[in-house]
Amino acid sequence: MRRFVQALRRDTSGNVAISAALTLPLVIGALALGVDYGYLTLQQRQLQSSADLAAIAATGQLSDPEKAALDYFTLNNQNFAVRTDTGLLTAQGKIPFDPEHLFESYDAYAELTKGRYVADPSRPVETRFEAGATPYDAVRVTMHQKSRIFFANSFAEAPLLAATGTASADKLAAFSVGSRLASLNEGIVNALLGQLLGTTVSLKVMDYQALIDADVNLLHVLDGLAIDLGLTAGTYSEVLKTEITYGQFLQALGKATGLTPSVRAILNTLEKTVNRTQVKLRLEEILALGPLSERLVGQGDGLAVKAALMDVITAAAVAGNGGKQIGVDLNVSIPGLSKVTLTIAIGEPPVGTPPNAVGGPGTIVRTAQTRLALNVVVDGLAAIAGLKVEVPLYLEVAHAEARLADIRCYGGTHGNGSVDVEVVPGVAAIGLGNVNQAAFENFGTTPRVTKANILSTVLLSITGKADINAGNLTKKTLTFSANDITSGKVMNVSTRDTLTSLVTSLLKRLELEIKLGPLAIGTPTLIQAALADTLATLTKPLDTLVYNLLLTLGVRIGEADVRVTGLSCRNPVLVQ
Repeated sequence: MRRFVQALRRDTSGNVAISAALTLPLVIGALALGVDYGYLTLQQRQLQSSADLAAIAATGQLSDPEKAALDYFTLNNQNFAVRTDTGLLTAQGKIPFDPEHLFESYDAYAELTKGRYVADPSRPVETRFEAGATPYDAVRVTMHQKSRIFFANSFAEAPLLAATGTASADKLAAFSVGSRLASLNEGIVNALLGQLLGTTVSLKVMDYQALIDADVNLLHVLDGLAIDLGLTAGTYSEVLKTEITYGQFLQALGKATGLTPSVRAILNTLEKTVNRTQVKLRLEEILALGPLSERLVGQGDGLAVKAALMDVITAAAVAGNGGKQIGVDLNVSIPGLSKVTLTIAIGEPPVGTPPNAVGGPGTIVRTAQTRLALNVVVDGLAAIAGLKVEVPLYLEVAHAEARLADIRCYGGTHGNGSVDVEVVPGVAAIGLGNVNQAAFENFGTTPRVTKANILSTVLLSITGKADINAGNLTKKTLTFSANDITSGKVMNVSTRDTLTSLVTSLLKRLELEIKLGPLAIGTPTLIQAALADTLATLTKPLDTLVYNLLLTLGVRIGEADVRVTGLSCRNPVLVQ
């Protein structure tokens, strides 16, 4: 027996079989768990897909989202139910909610939460859906399902699976910021528009008024332009990015629907005038279409992207000018002033924020930052009669900004809703004195006003400077109702301390130094009074001049005009 035991101990045959027998249960168990885990993952993915698609279906019928979700499950042969406040909605009708036995009859059930989705990039993703907030424009669907497993159920209970999907109505609005000209001086507008376009413009006040009163749908303009460019099979983005001449742009404007024969005649006259110039532009500089930009030409989804014809013409002229500095001689245009020369520098709005846009909440539009340098000469009065008084003015207007803050959809029709727009008007800095030319042209710097010669003769010298900054960058929210949008209503925002009379306010802060011959004599009463009377004659014509110049460029000091011209609440999309 001892020899047999020793021989058995020395015998190593069969070790592999023994090891295999010992480890085989572990291998089989691991494979079984792997199969169960893989199937659980598949079930989770299918449940998530059902939650996402049910959310889209429910959002498409916000009046009865539970029924819409159930209809989706039924049409896709899914044995799912929908939980409501009063029970469980099933294809066979409503039954009591019994969580203990529910999964014996149904594979899963859904819970729906109505609310609002705020597509604000500045908010954390998890807070953008506001449960219960009205008016409803989004639905969150949470699916519950008892999973199925094959092997692990011998020692563990099948886990419960859950998946959540949130969908919101695809909300878009078309809006713009700028100004509609309230008053016109044809000499000023012709001179400025002509300089921007590099030609001579000679339209009458009634022509400009007709352009102001006419609205044009920019999507229709793009449709017509695409035909002229042979891009009918392309997207709106391709049309916006294509460089065109200003004449081609005017030609496309003239083909837009809804224009009167007289307006078309004015556009035709202007087109013939500018065809002699080489001004070119890309329409993406004056219009951003957001999600619509990648749609095929002609598929604008019925959205009205309207703008005043005059606003579009001047915005395109500014864009075509490329931000270059221009000079205008306005001698014949300003009654009461001996001589006026003007230099204008127009900055470019930050990329992607033109004055007209289509988009969802968070979309921004801006006017262009504008600088004016005026050199005005007028005849002196009283003690300085017969002498020329020179007044150099510097004016900078920051861009006005409008941000699409919120869109609320009320259901029924795709245009039934309201839009909130947050607006910050353009504020101004105005100075009397000399500015550095290099700083004037560079929008990365702020020019400083230094003392300038107001009057200079052999015996009398007057120098001075003054500056004012109009602050108050408080945002104001404007709400446009469906009726406001349909009628194209223009709403205005202004700062609390808008300069009602620029020059008058400026002159009150004027620092003067008067010298008679080589001797400094301070500020003699007679000369100072004569200068005050002389400068007082400038206030009204200069205020009118500055007002009209800025309006022609689509800018107001301390004010912003905002329009919402289109609203679309349809095509539910998955957002979370």
